[in-house]
Formats: sequence, structure tokens, C-alpha cells
Amino acid sequence: MYNEDKKLITEITRKNNMDENLAKFADAVMTADFEYACQKFALNYVVIRELMADKDFAEDPYIYECVMGINKLVGTYLVGDADQLDDKDLALISEMRNKITEKMKVLTAYTDAFELYEYILNRKEYGFEENVDEELEKMFEEFDAEQFSAEVFNFIFADKDKVAVNAKIQQIVGQLPLRMTKARFYDIIGQTLSIYNGCEISSLDDFIETVEETALLQLPEKFETEYSSLHEAYEIIKEGDYAHLDFDGYRNLSTVLDKSAGFINDVVSDYMMLIELVNDLYSMMLAAECKSGVSESCMRALSIIRRIYESMENEDEFPTDAYDMLVANEGAQEEAGEHRMVLEAPIYDIISSNQPDIIRLGLEDAYHRIDTLEKLLSGSMFVDIDHVKIETGALANSEYIISKKDKLIEEFGEVFTGNSQVVNRAVMAKILSTIPVFFNTQQEIKDYIDNALVRCSNRSEVLACYVIIQGIMED
Repeated sequence: MYNEDKKLITEITRKNNMDENLAKFADAVMTADFEYACQKFALNYVVIRELMADKDFAEDPYIYECVMGINKLVGTYLVGDADQLDDKDLALISEMRNKITEKMKVLTAYTDAFELYEYILNRKEYGFEENVDEELEKMFEEFDAEQFSAEVFNFIFADKDKVAVNAKIQQIVGQLPLRMTKARFYDIIGQTLSIYNGCEISSLDDFIETVEETALLQLPEKFETEYSSLHEAYEIIKEGDYAHLDFDGYRNLSTVLDKSAGFINDVVSDYMMLIELVNDLYSMMLAAECKSGVSESCMRALSIIRRIYESMENEDEFPTDAYDMLVANEGAQEEAGEHRMVLEAPIYDIISSNQPDIIRLGLEDAYHRIDTLEKLLSGSMFVDIDHVKIETGALANSEYIISKKDKLIEEFGEVFTGNSQVVNRAVMAKILSTIPVFFNTQQEIKDYIDNALVRCSNRSEVLACYVIIQGIMED
């Protein structure tokens, strides 16, 4: 199979028999995408069915509604004989995908929000004697800031891989005691944005959007309405008096935070599996015409899907024989993935180099579907497939960067004005752990760590940082 595909790719590269080979290539790609999506879907469909049997879904009504929508489409396109995509079904799968994406944006915003306050509560925790046992007390008595600073520095640079080193720096900077003026923070933001001088404007805009979302400068639609319990919890935590927090107040806020975090983890876990199911089902629907020519291993995966579908339709108990069917098909997903990679590599060159022939042969729809399939199966599960992002090629110059920096700083200023100092420090710490490393030399990093640990006089904060960073270094 691989040899035939490679031969076909070579023939197209040499511009041989294009009328036949471009159509053959499109069919080969869609078949390979169908098979890969089918293998992934079969495994996750079994897991979803087991969760339903155990009634182990998170408390979000749309999760069950989404599963029912998936079942409807499975009955039509995978268990049934439909090999042409109906516009109503396309609208349904697209609506499900967009709804999950919308919910995940809201959940991500709440995750960022609660992480800010978790940062604060962590640094308050050891200020209450109820939270400090003998072991922690001894730990603090033996704590040597200069020695620990050296340990942290050595931990960062023990790795020779630059990417790994930078990731460690971001982790550590995000947890060290923060004593930074707004002016210095704004300088770092400006330095970071200047990295994009000469890069495409879209890259800079994407980075700024990430910063705005992480710092809650921009909130997603339905932030206040999608999950009322989370918004209520957020308002409680947001209104906490962290400058005068007593133990009961700390305990109450921690309980609210822990409960909210547990809910988010459960819902996000379910939606991550659902978006993968939706993406794979969407892919198979786009390539439905290829179902009749799939491999034996794909037919086995379709049998698993049929078994799960029928058990749900008949409201039977969970079909344990589905596990035996998965075992019999072991290795098929990896094989399908390898086959897909052979055909995936030349897609961009083939499409971009043969547009006139693709149009002349009436293959625009097939190759447009291939483009969508590549996005759905790319691993970027929430990638936008409805809007084509037009790259103008325009580059960011100093003037553009300065205007963006001024706007971003203005947004930070408005947020900082409404926050207490302790919240502002949490925001700064979170952003510093997100942006590219802003140090120029190892000595600058060493000095930053030394100053952060040695100069911090807040016992609770130092102990919290020690415990958290020690955990990072031990992982």
C-alpha cells in the first residue's frame, strides 16, 4: 500500500497523467483519513459508553445531549449506509463542535481566574499556625535562602536542552516571591513584544490575545452565564479580603476554590474526549464516500462502533465483549497513522502546485475537504475550520509594536487599578510564567532568584515558594 502511494506521489510530482492521478490522490488521502479517524473514534466511543454505563459524566447537561447527537450521526454514516454528506447533518456536527469550543473557552477563562487566586491562597496558607505542623516548622527553621537559590539555579541549568531550560525558568519565575514595580513589568512586556519586530503581524496579534486571555483582560462570551455556579464561586473568591484574611476566611475561600477546580477538571476531561470524538466523526462524514473501500482493520473498528451504538440504542448493559474486539484490533491505529503520514506530507505542495488542474478537473470540493480533514486530524483539537485566516504577509514594525504595547499596558493599568496589590502580583506572576524568557544571561537569572528569595521577609510566602518549587524540582 505504501509503495503504491509513494509511486502516485512521484507521478504527480513529475506531472504525469494528472487527470487521473490528482483524483486518485484525493481518494487515497480521504480513505487514509477515514481509516485513521475510525480507529481513534472506536476506542473513544467505547470509553464514552463505559462512562455512560457508570453514570460518570460531569454535571453538565450538554455532555449527554452531545453524546446523543453523536449517536444519531453514527447511526446514519457509520452503522448506516449513507455515503454522501447531508447539509443538515453537517450543520449538526458543526454546531456541536462550535458549542464545545465555546464552552471550553469559558472553562479555560475560569481556570486562569482560579489559578490567580490559588497563587494568593498558597502564599497565605502557612501564615496560619493551623496549617504548619512540626515537620514544616523544622523545614522553615533549617531553610537557607542562599543555599536554596543555588539549588534552584542548578536545577534550571542541569538540562542542556534550551527549550527545557526555558520551560524551567518560566515555571520557577511564576512561583518565586514577586516584588516588581508596574513600570518594570511594563518594560518586560515591551521587551517581549519587540521580539516580534519583523515577524508577521498575525503572530504578534496571536501572542497579545494569549496574554489578554491569561490575565483576564478579555473575557469570552457567556463567561457570566454559561456556568452560573462557577461565576458565583468566582465572585466570592474575587471579593475576598486577602490583606486581612483570617483562618476561617482562608478555609472558606479554599473550599470554594477546591470545589470549583474539581468541577472544572471533570467537565474539561469529558469535553476533551467529546471534541476528539466529534473531530473524528466529522472527518469520517467528510470522507463518507470512501467507507466502502477501507481496510480489514478499519472494518473491525466499524464493527466495534456498531456494537457500542446498538447497545446504546437498545439501552443494554455495557457490552464487555467490546474490549475483546479492541484487543483483536490492537496496533491498527498506529498502522493507520503511519499510512496517513505518508500521504499527509506532500499535500500542501500538491495542492499549491496544481491549482489550475484541480479547478479544471472539478476537484475543488475534494481538495477543500482534504484541507478541512487535515485540520480536524491535526492534533489542534479546537482549530477553527469555519473561517479561513488570510495571511497578508504584513510584518510588524516598531510603530505597530509600540501601538500594541501602549494598548496592552492601558488594559493592564485598568485592571491593576481595580485590584489589590496581592492580586496584581498574582497577575504579574502568571504572565511572567507565560511569556518568553526575558533574561539575557545566566547571571541575570541567578540575581533574580537570589533577590526574590533572600529579600522576601514574608515567612508564609517564602515557605509556600519553597514547598512548591521543591515539588517542581522533584517531579
